Amino acid sequence: MKLNRIVIATIITIVLCLTSCTTEDGLDGVKGDPGNIGETGTAGINCWDTNSDGVNDDTEDTNQDGEYNALDCVGNGGQSGADGANCWDTNGNGEKDDNEDINQDGEHDALDCQGANGADGTDGTDGTNGVGLEDLLKFGSISLSLEGTRPDDVAFTDNQIFRYIGVDGTDIDGYNSVVITPSGDDIEYKFELRRFLSTPDVSYQNTNIDIELNITNPGEPSELVTIRYDIDKYAVIGNDNKYFVLDDTFYTEGFYEDPDDLANAIDDGEILITDFELSDFSFDTDTNHLIFNYSYTVDDNNDSENELNVSGSVDVFVLEEI
Repeated sequence: MKLNRIVIATIITIVLCLTSCTTEDGLDGVKGDPGNIGETGTAGINCWDTNSDGVNDDTEDTNQDGEYNALDCVGNGGQSGADGANCWDTNGNGEKDDNEDINQDGEHDALDCQGANGADGTDGTDGTNGVGLEDLLKFGSISLSLEGTRPDDVAFTDNQIFRYIGVDGTDIDGYNSVVITPSGDDIEYKFELRRFLSTPDVSYQNTNIDIELNITNPGEPSELVTIRYDIDKYAVIGNDNKYFVLDDTFYTEGFYEDPDDLANAIDDGEILITDFELSDFSFDTDTNHLIFNYSYTVDDNNDSENELNVSGSVDVFVLEEI
């Protein structure tokens, strides 16, 4: 019995001890002193030190600026890429094919890379004439069309309208007049026509077309036509911004009746034309309204230095002195 009591008492004591214990952590202990700093590691190799010897070798100053730094760490350049195709090489074969010389100037270059010309736009509405221009424009115009080859052997065409006259009354007989002379059964008309490209000015705006037309018995079987045609200081300007100046005078056989006048004209460089054509001639003696078309060809002794085709039309009102 006594033993049983001892066992029971022991069990009770153990239970009481277990129930009085806690599961919470205890307090942290005091930190220990820091350890000693370790030894410095070995320095790394600089990016420019290609042989890793730690020495600034001359060959390692890649950009040759006297400094050894990251700018010397650029790698070697790569190989050049293949050349691209030229813009004019439309089939990419690297050959200068004839059909790739678009402007036919004998060169294969960027000038051949232009696309085809677009369609012409619709002409705009004519503007209102400026004040004071009416007197310069009211007597009609002369049109000029040129087709030929420039002095640099480039083909060209050029079209222009000469609209303006001078207003000096003493010059009317030279730029806008008609003289009608009956002679037996014949009647001769002598027309003096001059039109300027812009408003005329003695110093700066003197480009003009000057026509002296003599026609006897127009429209009759005995019709006789002679002409002197002067292109004065006209600049032919190409789309490539190159130009040459036409400053030539042409005449038909028979225009100069006096041999001395003919000799002087030849000395002055005037050029004989042999195929002058006058068409659609009309002259109203009531209104002095003159209309005709013209054309002729000259050989290479003109300012273009090549054969030149000249054509155009005249639609003017001429004045007759009282």
